[in-house]
Amino acid sequence: MSSPEDPDERLQKLPAGMPRRYAEYKPVTSDAVLPPPTNVDGYDNLLSYFQARGQTLPRKAESLATLDQAINDALPADLARPIGMFYGGLLTHTVPGAHWEVVEEGYPLVRVSRKVAVDVVRVALRRLTTPEPTLEQNYAHVLELVRQEP
Repeated sequence: MSSPEDPDERLQKLPAGMPRRYAEYKPVTSDAVLPPPTNVDGYDNLLSYFQARGQTLPRKAESLATLDQAINDALPADLARPIGMFYGGLLTHTVPGAHWEVVEEGYPLVRVSRKVAVDVVRVALRRLTTPEPTLEQNYAHVLELVRQEP
C-alpha cells in the first residue's frame, strides 16, 4: 500500500514499543540499524469519513482547520487514533527531520527535534475533549519549538 498523497512513497511500519514491566536489552548490530520511519498510515478511516461527506483531507497544514471544524461539529471519538496518525503524518512531511518513534505501544510519537517529541494520539484524544488547543494551535506551537532549538 502506498500513501494516498504520494503513490510513489512507500509506507513504512512503526517499530514495536517497549513492553510494560519488561525490557530486553540486546546489542544492536550495524546491519539492523535502519533510518527512522517517516511515512506510515493509520488514518484511512479518517479519510473515508471525509470522503463520505464529499471532502478531501490532503496532508497539508491547511487541513488542520478542516479537521478542527469537524471535531467541533462532533467528529466520532473512535477516530481519535486516525486523527493522531494523520497529524503525525503531517508533521513528518512538513517538519524537516521529523520521524516516528514508539516508546509505549499504541502511542507513537513524532520526534520533531532532538529535545521535542509529539505524542500525536494523546494530542488527538485531548483535542476531542477540549476546544483548545486546536490542532492548528498545536502545530504552530510545534513549529515554534523547532525554530527555537539550535
